[in-house]
Amino acid sequence: DALEVVKQLFSDPVFANHITFQPHVVNTGSQCEYGDYMSADMAWKIQDYLPVGATQVPIILGSDKTPVTRITGGLEMHPLFITIGNIDSEVRSKATLRAWRCIAYMPVSKFRVHSDYQTILQARLWHKCVDLVCTNLKVAASDGCFMPDPSRHIRYVFTPLIAHVCDLPEASMIAAVSKNVSPITMATQDKFGDGILYPPRTGKHTLQLIHEIAKEIDPWDLNKFQKAAKAAHLSGVHMPYWLDWSFSCPSVFLPGEVLHTLHKFFADHPLKWIKEIVGKTELDTRFITQHKRVGTHHFTKGITHVNQMTGREHRDIQRTIVASISGAAPPRFVRAIRALIDFFYYAQNPVHSPESLQSMVQALSDFHAFKDAIVEAEARRGKKGAKEDFFIPKLELLQSFRGTIERLVNDFTEQCVRILNRQESMELFNLYAPITSHGASLVNAINLEDEEVTTVNPALSWISRILPDEAYSVHGPRRVRNHFHKGILSGDALTAFH
Repeated sequence: DALEVVKQLFSDPVFANHITFQPHVVNTGSQCEYGDYMSADMAWKIQDYLPVGATQVPIILGSDKTPVTRITGGLEMHPLFITIGNIDSEVRSKATLRAWRCIAYMPVSKFRVHSDYQTILQARLWHKCVDLVCTNLKVAASDGCFMPDPSRHIRYVFTPLIAHVCDLPEASMIAAVSKNVSPITMATQDKFGDGILYPPRTGKHTLQLIHEIAKEIDPWDLNKFQKAAKAAHLSGVHMPYWLDWSFSCPSVFLPGEVLHTLHKFFADHPLKWIKEIVGKTELDTRFITQHKRVGTHHFTKGITHVNQMTGREHRDIQRTIVASISGAAPPRFVRAIRALIDFFYYAQNPVHSPESLQSMVQALSDFHAFKDAIVEAEARRGKKGAKEDFFIPKLELLQSFRGTIERLVNDFTEQCVRILNRQESMELFNLYAPITSHGASLVNAINLEDEEVTTVNPALSWISRILPDEAYSVHGPRRVRNHFHKGILSGDALTAFH
């Protein structure tokens, strides 16, 4: 039951110093800044519809198709994760702090039907599973429910869905649209690269199209219904899980996120353009000869031979890619790549202002102004040779980043984490055992002094305040890493020898 998991997260005393209950405005000088969700426009709009004194518990879901076995049959499943937007993004975005919880493992089944119907049936099954798991959350979103906060005060809360973090194929499945249209705007494939922000593809519009088709054709007449759905740019899903979730709209809760929309896009497209122009040997040489820097991956064998990279490696390449290709690529081509990199960095700002948002939009506009250099250099290539179009779905998603940040703020989670139940249970046991054995209160003491509150491990910070003598029994989430190349750490990990 997803609602029970949300109650546990909302009342967890570990997060007491890292949780926000009410929307607020942050002003710096004459400008309004956007930080966490509670400082965004959407938080205020939803609050206006709630009863006086009610509290929002914004729901953030995350999912990604995951292989279970690689050799014995290649089985796959869809884990579904959940967290709440009240928890500070600095805490929520760190996997080791357990602010994300796994609430379901959904099957990726093989149906005994014609191959043309596999995808539509799998999508319908997935939506039905999410609907079952989140049923009580949807009731709480419309009617509200009571739950305790970390200080054990009972609050009347509502649970709107504000974000579902996923990759582009899954976003299309969730929005119930076909792959040749944007899941969040009305743009179609032939308009993906024109640099124009199209009107949002609202959930109301999608449901209206589904209803009109369903009046004429039985949704379980798969052949006819699927053909009619494709003609309307729909996937054939007739009951998406969000249809009766209050305040939910796919154009809002399907924001582009950093890992897939930025880093994966960079690896799949701009990096390939660079390889075509600069050449693999020259590009590898320029990365190999770079100076080694602490905290940054040094590609000792180059970057062109690597097929799969982590988000961190993508970021390390982006840090020096503009300087690395300077002089080896046409100036206008370099300016197009630089504009994209500028956009990536602006989009990842932890705090935004109208000025930073305008700079981000200008960077994307600069890319579209110089993208003709990519076509002239014949850097964008397909199976049949050079391509002159930019029909790239993720490129179109970049147009919506400003609106997403203003509505939801920069609340992009790079990846959903596989949570091991055994490890989580053991850590919670180790945390609560010393507290209960000493008769200490489970309410997290709020520190009113002006001090820096570490977010490396809220549990460790908490236990050190209420039971200082027992702090040694709770270990931090990460082991000490040696960032020095071939260095040696002393036994107490306080000194590094090079």
